[in-house]
Amino acid sequence: MTTRSVNLNMLHNDRSDVKLNDLTFRQYMAMTLILSTLNIEHRYPEVTEIKGIIETKSDRMLDITLRALSKKGLLEYYGLDKSPMLTVPKRNEWLFDLFTDKLMLERETVTFKDLKRIVKERELPARYSLTTNAAIQAPLDASKSELLRQLNNEKGIVHRWYSYLQDFPPSLVWDKLATYGIKPGQVVLDPFCGSGTTAVVAKLMGIDAIAVDINPVACFVTSAKCNWSIDLSQLRAEMESLLNDFAAASPVLDDIRLSDGFIKIMPKMERNQWLKTKPQNEVAYLGSRIGEMDDGGYKQSLLLALVGAAVEASNVAFCPGTTFYPFRRRDSFSEAFQKKLNAIYEDLYLLKELLNDTDFGNVAVFREDCRNMSEYIRKEIDFIITSPPYPNDLEYTRQTRLELYLLGCVRDMDDIRDIKRRMVKGSTKLIFDDSDSAKYVKSFDSIQNVANMIGGALKDRNWGWDYPRMIREYFGDIYLTLLEIQKVLKEGKYALLVVGDQTYKNILIPVGQIICELANDLKFAWTGLETLRIRRSTMHSIPLKEEIVVLKK
Repeated sequence: MTTRSVNLNMLHNDRSDVKLNDLTFRQYMAMTLILSTLNIEHRYPEVTEIKGIIETKSDRMLDITLRALSKKGLLEYYGLDKSPMLTVPKRNEWLFDLFTDKLMLERETVTFKDLKRIVKERELPARYSLTTNAAIQAPLDASKSELLRQLNNEKGIVHRWYSYLQDFPPSLVWDKLATYGIKPGQVVLDPFCGSGTTAVVAKLMGIDAIAVDINPVACFVTSAKCNWSIDLSQLRAEMESLLNDFAAASPVLDDIRLSDGFIKIMPKMERNQWLKTKPQNEVAYLGSRIGEMDDGGYKQSLLLALVGAAVEASNVAFCPGTTFYPFRRRDSFSEAFQKKLNAIYEDLYLLKELLNDTDFGNVAVFREDCRNMSEYIRKEIDFIITSPPYPNDLEYTRQTRLELYLLGCVRDMDDIRDIKRRMVKGSTKLIFDDSDSAKYVKSFDSIQNVANMIGGALKDRNWGWDYPRMIREYFGDIYLTLLEIQKVLKEGKYALLVVGDQTYKNILIPVGQIICELANDLKFAWTGLETLRIRRSTMHSIPLKEEIVVLKK
C-alpha cells in the first residue's frame, strides 16, 4: 500500500469528492471496521460484526449505512445477500492509514491493576518536568487590581482550564461588578453557574460568591476552578509523576483495551461517538491513576485537566449542538492533557507566588435547583449576574455527557433523567409528563402567542418534540427563578441576566422582553434591557439580540 499526504477535510478519488467529516457515526464506525479487518486480518468483516460495531440488529439500518458509503465512493456495495457483499476499490487503499484501528479488533481487555503490573515490569526512566511561563505582561506601575483585571480579561487566568458552552466572557463579569460598585465584603450570586465564570471573577476581585447549578459537571468545574489552596510543590510533583506514569503506560495502551473506569459504565455507542479507542484507553488509565491518589487538595485540579482535555480531543464539536466530527483538527488527548496541566500550574503559580498577599474572595457551590434557592441560600445577596439557558433546544446533559460519566456523576440513563427533571426547560428533551411550570405563565399573552404561532407552524406535523410546550414550560421556570431572585436579593440591589432572543420556524421568541414582562408582574422596582450584540444566522434573516435584562429589587 502507498501512503499519501491526506487532507482531512476532503477525500479525493476517481468518483467523487467526499467530506470525511460528513460521515455519520454509523458510517464512520462501519468503514473503520471494514478497513481495519481487511488491513490487519486480511478479510472482510461478517454482517454480524458490522451490525455489532454500528449498534443495530436491523438489516435495513445496515443496508442504509453501506449504501451511503458506496454512494460516497468509499466502497463498492453489492447487497446483503451477495457474495462478496462489498469490496474496497484499489484506488482507496490510501484510506487504510486514516481508518485502521487495531484496538477496535482487540477482543481481550485488561484491568487497570493488570496494566500497572505490565508497566512496572518495563521500568522506563522519568522524562517529564513541568515548566512555567508565568511572566505578567503589565506596566511596572500598574496596581494589583489592574494586574488582576488584565489576567482576567486578556489571559483568561483560571477560566481557560475548562470552557463551557455559551459562557459569557470574564471581561463582562469584571466590568459589571466594577460598574455596579460591588466590593469585598459583599456577596455575588450566579444561579446558573456553568463553568464558574462569575465565581472566578468575583474571587479574583476579593468578593465572596455563591454558585448554583443542577448539573454536577458545572458544580465540579466551578469548585475545581476556585480551589487555589494547593501546595504548589506537591502539585508539581504529582503532575510530573502522573505524566511519567502515563508515558510509561502509553506503549502498552497502544496494544490492549482497558475495562475500568468510565469504559465500564458509559454506553458503548456514546463512548465511541465521543472518543476513538486509543484516547478511550488513555482517559480511562489516567482516570484510574488519579483515582488512586490521596486527596491532597490537588485531585480536583488533575481531574479537571483530564475532563477538559478529553472534551477538547474528542470527536464531538459544539455548533451549538453536539455534532460528530471524526476527523476534525484537534490536539491529541495527550497533547491537550499536558497543556491543561501546564495552564493550571502556571495560573496557580501566578496567584500564589506573585499575588500571595491578595485577599481573594470565598466561593460556596450548591448543586441545587435554582427554582427554590431561598430554601438553602441563607445570606442576603448584594448582586446577581448570570446567564440562564436559552430556549434553543440545547440539552445540557447531552453537551456534558462525557464529563458526567468520566467524573462518576452518573452510572446510567436513570441518573441522567434525574438531572434533566430538575433543569430549566430550555429544551424539548427536558420535558416530562409531570412538568408543570407552564401553569405560572398562563395569563401572559406574549408567551401564549409565541407558543401558539409555533404550534400553528407545526400543525401538519403529528410527530416529534413539543416545541409549543417547551416555550410555556421554559418561561414558567424562568418565572419561578425570578421569584426566588426576589426573595434572596437585598432591597435596592440589582440582578443582571444575560439572555438571547431565539427563533423557531421563522417565529421570533423575544426572550429579553418577555422576562422583563415577568419581572414587572413580580413587582421588581425597575426593569431594563441592554443590548450586548446582534446575532445573525445563515438559516434565517431574523436578527437576534443578545441582551442583559437589568432588574432592581
